[in-house]
Amino acid sequence: MSNPGLHVSILGVNKQIHSEASYVLYSSNIFDFDIDVESVIPFLGDLTVPARSSIKRINITQRALPYIKDFDRAEWRNVCEFFSSKMRLEQLGLGILGGIPAMQWEAEDLYEKAAFQHITNFEGMEWVKQVASIKGLRNLDIKAHLEHCPSPQSNAMAFFVNFSASIEKGFAEYLKELMIVGIA
Repeated sequence: MSNPGLHVSILGVNKQIHSEASYVLYSSNIFDFDIDVESVIPFLGDLTVPARSSIKRINITQRALPYIKDFDRAEWRNVCEFFSSKMRLEQLGLGILGGIPAMQWEAEDLYEKAAFQHITNFEGMEWVKQVASIKGLRNLDIKAHLEHCPSPQSNAMAFFVNFSASIEKGFAEYLKELMIVGIA
């Protein structure tokens, strides 16, 4: 969050102003953690319960499948659990790092919404069920952040490229149905 016109020093004037101003501060901004999911819980955990409950909009980004490490999986699981148990988000911006081959290559299979019920059981896709545990959203904005990757030479890489091509289509439809209020 960066806003050069924001003067948080006003929060220190007195308790009444702190209470009123912190609501405005936290409810009117989007908190963007990008791929730094390890900073989410320390930041939100340091806030008072009223300040934390004022936050309605957060952006986070999931790393590309081939590059997710065990500590990333643990952090992601903890953040999703924190969001679903301690937050009442209205909007989640979910960026997903994907891959597109440097040479022209078209994904052979774009995955449709229905395929993701099965795909979420694949190794490395546990994070999908974890993020889907965040319920009651009014808006879920899913964006693919595609980076160049090698042309697929394995089934795993072909899956990654096909998944990447499906992020803003079938995958987004799948998650929206699970996470947004009134869709299902």
